[in-house]
Amino acid sequence: MPVANWYLDLTGLEKYWGPAHAYHHTAPISLHFALREGLRMVVEEGLEARLARHRSNAELLWEGLEALDLPPLVPLANRLTTLTTPQIPPSVDDVTIRRRLLDEYNIEIAGGFGPLKGKVWRVGLMGFSSRKENVLLLLGVLERLLKQ
Repeated sequence: MPVANWYLDLTGLEKYWGPAHAYHHTAPISLHFALREGLRMVVEEGLEARLARHRSNAELLWEGLEALDLPPLVPLANRLTTLTTPQIPPSVDDVTIRRRLLDEYNIEIAGGFGPLKGKVWRVGLMGFSSRKENVLLLLGVLERLLKQ
């Protein structure tokens, strides 16, 4: 089905990057360069290796969260390796922990939305950021902050 608008129209982008270098619209060119660089990084690492890295780091995160009594909300069979939603115990102040993570450790995680606000965090492990050292750092800092 043809794309209804120009925003991230990959057919137009393909023509732009192809031999004809056809102009298709005034696009957010930084988005195109970012997409191209991201895809280059995937090819360089290898898709299978990248998927395995994301899986390994997600499993490390899930195990660590369980050990901290922050079990993921989503059942294992339905989890994404790139986004984890640990459940926050009622005794933990969602905003305070997230603020301290950001202010003191430069680690940003997001809060829940709607009925999950204050009940879960959203932890992303995506692309280059999906690294074992990042997971271990987050788990170590969470352990320290939760004990306080």
